[in-house]
Amino acid sequence: MKRNLLDLTGKTAIVTGGASGIGRAISEMLVEEGVNVIIASRRKELIEEVSEELNQIGTPKVISVVCDLRNKADIYHLAEVARQSFDSIDFLVNNSGLGVQSKIVDCTEDEWDLVMDTNLKGTFLMTKSVLPTMIAQKSGFILNIASQAAKYGYPNAGPYCASKFGVLGFGEALQQEVRQYNIRVHSLMPGLVQVPPPQHPENRNDGVLQVEDLAETARFLFKLPGHIKLENIGMFYL
Repeated sequence: MKRNLLDLTGKTAIVTGGASGIGRAISEMLVEEGVNVIIASRRKELIEEVSEELNQIGTPKVISVVCDLRNKADIYHLAEVARQSFDSIDFLVNNSGLGVQSKIVDCTEDEWDLVMDTNLKGTFLMTKSVLPTMIAQKSGFILNIASQAAKYGYPNAGPYCASKFGVLGFGEALQQEVRQYNIRVHSLMPGLVQVPPPQHPENRNDGVLQVEDLAETARFLFKLPGHIKLENIGMFYL
């Protein structure tokens, strides 16, 4: 049977947190598929190094942009670089995120704001910055890297759980608003992932997901024909 999957060659993607862990794996997968990628991170030296490495894989162009998702000006600069560098913004991967180990009774307001501003507000602003382009071109795919913490609360992770619950609800509401423009919105909800990925096979933790598992799932989602919308995917190690 012929597989009616989309060809991603020549498309453009923005990946936040694209220089390490899950974001790096997704960025590399996109380059393999012929997609031009803008990787964003707060760590300038790291993203420059990674963009050089990814530019050796093939013909797509990889650009690095320093961006703090708590800074609106950084976010809108990132989107503008994408628009000026390429003809479209076809994929946005909202991957950057962080958490704090703290009971809610002990969590400070600064800790709460750090997590919520990065994970939830950053996702909101990053999405808002690319939506006009996607709406105008009447196509796009927004992938939010959520977590099982988007469905279940865990102790000592209250701010993180709250932010990921918010990301999930945000994505579901957004999908209803942009469906008419042929824009798909999806959230991945993985369980434990080995990050950073092991450098040697003997250090691989076979009891948890690997970053390439998420990259391959993203590849499948991005290549599905536009008329197919899957429910948000929970991922576990079997």
